[in-house]
Parts: sequence; C-alpha cells; structure tokens
Amino acid sequence: MNLFNNKRSEIVTIILIIIIITIALGWLINLGSRECRSNAQCDSGYYCGSDFSCHQVPTIEKTVVKNNLVVPSIIIGIAIIIAAIVLKSEKFSFKKDATQEKNQEKPYKNPLKIP
Repeated sequence: MNLFNNKRSEIVTIILIIIIITIALGWLINLGSRECRSNAQCDSGYYCGSDFSCHQVPTIEKTVVKNNLVVPSIIIGIAIIIAAIVLKSEKFSFKKDATQEKNQEKPYKNPLKIP
C-alpha cells in the first residue's frame, strides 16, 4: 500500500511539472510572436496596436464648411429699416387717439339693476 501511494504522488508531480512547462513554453512563444512592444519598434507612419502588431496611422481629413451670412443679414437689416419707416409715418397709424378711446368706452351696466 505504501508503494502504491509513492507511485501515485510521483505521477501527480510529473503531470504538474508537464503542465507548468507547457504553460511556460506557451507564454514564451506568445512573447516571441509579438511584432512590437512600443511605437519605436514600428516604422515611420505606423504605431504599435494593442494586439502588438504595427498599424498604419490613419489620416483624418477635416472638411471645413464656410457659411456666408452676408445676404441674410442684409435682408434682415432692410426689413428693420422698413419697419422703422412704417412705424414713424403718419400714413400707417397703429396708435389710437385719446378721443377715439373715450368715444368707444361704454358705461358699466349693473346686471342686477339694484337702485
């Protein structure tokens, strides 16, 4: 029985050592297969990505849109000037005279007709 326990522990130890060696070799192969670790290891115009390979730097083009607001501002200015002329002229009177207001006033009538 003692001999069986020794062989079993040796087998478990050998299996654990094989697993540890396999993991260590996989890690070393992964480190060796990396194309870059920093941007300095890539060519000019390239950068080191998160997948440890060199990628070309994208060129971003910005389109600038210019708005010409001269014509709308001229139209608004002319409209303001016309509105000022219309309000100043006597021809278009938007104000009521005081005499017209007095004539239009109606006396208050009590609906209950209390004497």
